[in-house]
This record gives sequence, structure tokens and C-alpha cells, in this order.
Amino acid sequence: MVSRITFNAKAPVMPVIDSHIHLDFDLFDAKRDILMLHMQRLGLVHAVIPGVSAAHWAKQRAVAKQYDCSYALGIHPWYCDEQWPSDIVQLEQLLIKNKQDKRLVAIGECGLDGGYRDTWDMQIHCFEAQLSLAQRFDLPVIIHSVKAHNEVLHLLKRYPLNKAGVIHGFYGSTQLAQQYLDCGMKLGIGHLLLNKTAKKLRESIVNLPLASLVVETDLALALQQEKPDVDDNISESNLMLHLLIAEIAMLQKKSRVLVSEQVFRNTLQLFDL
Repeated sequence: MVSRITFNAKAPVMPVIDSHIHLDFDLFDAKRDILMLHMQRLGLVHAVIPGVSAAHWAKQRAVAKQYDCSYALGIHPWYCDEQWPSDIVQLEQLLIKNKQDKRLVAIGECGLDGGYRDTWDMQIHCFEAQLSLAQRFDLPVIIHSVKAHNEVLHLLKRYPLNKAGVIHGFYGSTQLAQQYLDCGMKLGIGHLLLNKTAKKLRESIVNLPLASLVVETDLALALQQEKPDVDDNISESNLMLHLLIAEIAMLQKKSRVLVSEQVFRNTLQLFDL
């Protein structure tokens, strides 16, 4: 497939792709235009909007169309409840209906979160169902894996994926990262890397192949967790992708241009953009 997104090494601002931004969330309704304008002025050329629940999918697809973004459809473990079987049926129907939509690039955000034990069994069944759909429709997955790495790795081996996917918001050790890489996954690196106390993640970045990394802002979930001033957080997040690239470059002792180009290409390849 010929990429519809181009990389111009001579551009005054290094182009970037946000591999994970919840641009459809209500939080942005009054400021979505200006947020995208600011990010585009700072080099944003494309973004991927992950899904979180059936209730979000219609608005998510409308926002993706309005701003020419890619999107994924999925059920986030935080939104997994007793309705998950009917949500999976609806997800399957949407995948069939929109299989020719070039903006639809993945299934997710899906996965497991050990912090939500009340829904643990439902999460596992729902995640398995989404992995099965990823196999059937030959799509990569965007995976949320928190306090559940052993279970996620087990299921990835049980449901091998041709196009693999990405571990969103990766925060673990080099050893854990390698286990995900062995499953063909890429690692989504977000704002935690900018925290100097995140020693495990920062040590992992030193040791990981650059070809395995993509960068993400995780707006709006990150902002909702980092209040009080959402406007200030949005302003700071405009620069986040460049700050992440600079931090990876520093930790790997490589140039920012080299890191920027490779991470850009990694994202193109991951989502077949």
C-alpha cells in the first residue's frame, strides 16, 4: 500500500503522528479546532483516535472524518460491563460495514486492567473476542495492559495476529518489553517518559530497538487524570510528541532527526497509513 502521509525531511518543523489521542471526547468539544490547529503548526500531520465503547463510536468516527484522522474501534477494559456481548456484535457489524474505510486502521483500545477486578472475567472474554475479530479482519490491535501483562501475553500467543499492534502507554522493564516485541508488538511511549522518576521505563528506552517505538499523547484520558487546569495541560500537550522524541534521542544517544524519522515510519507501518 502506498502511504497517503508524506514525510518531508526539509520541513521547518519535524512532522509527527500522534498514535493515540482521544480527540472525540467531550472534553474537547469547545476547543477541538484550536487544539488541532496548534498541534498542526507544531508538525502534527496525522493522528489515530482509539475507540473505548459502543457509546463513543459514532461521534468518534464523525470526528475522525472531520479532521481527516484515522481511528480504531474497540471496547476499553474500563468500559467493559455486562453488555459486552452485544457490544461485540455491534463492533463486528461496524467492522463489516466499514471494512473499506481507509480511516479504520485497528481494533482497540482493548485489553486488560488488573485495577478493575470487579469486571475481570468480563474483561478477559471481551478482550479475547476482540483479538478474534482482529484475526478475522486482519487488523492490528491497540492494547491497554495494566497490572495484567502475564494474561495479555498469554492471550497474544493464543491469538497470534498477522499485523500485531501496539502496547499503549508502555511503562515496563526491558525484559517485559522484549516479551511484547517477541509477539510482534510495538510499544506506545507517552508522557510517563518525561517523568525523571520513571526509571524502569527510561532504562528500557535505552535498551530497546528504535524500530519498536511509537509516540502518543493519550489525550484526553491523560488530561482527565492530570487536572486541575485542563487548558494548561492541553497547551503543554501540543509539544508532547516533540518532547518525547527529544527524550528518546537523549536516552539512546541519537539525533532527534533520526528518532523522529524512524518513529514516524514505525507508525506508518503499524497502521498501514
